[in-house]
Amino acid sequence: MTGAKTRPLTIRLPARAVERLHERANIVKGRPTAIARELILAGLINGHSLEQAERMLTIERRLAAIDQQVQAVSQKSDAHAASTGRLLAMFEALLQVLTGEHSKDHSHLE
Repeated sequence: MTGAKTRPLTIRLPARAVERLHERANIVKGRPTAIARELILAGLINGHSLEQAERMLTIERRLAAIDQQVQAVSQKSDAHAASTGRLLAMFEALLQVLTGEHSKDHSHLE
């Protein structure tokens, strides 16, 4: 349905149903109209297992792509953390040499 022309539709719901839509929207940080739209579309395709399967496959592909991106970001983050740790160790060693702390700490060894 992506890219298909849409038209507005107005519906009347009991107050409690509207409240539940708002509650669901708050949980997923979305809008009540988007939640209602998804519920209606899901209800319309419920009887058509092929359409529902295609939709689930699309969702699964999107989730797999997002998972790959998250893993790549995580690996880069780990690499950056390791590099930062090495740089910090080198900086601290340089700072010790420049401030003479290194020679003071090891003067008893000479």
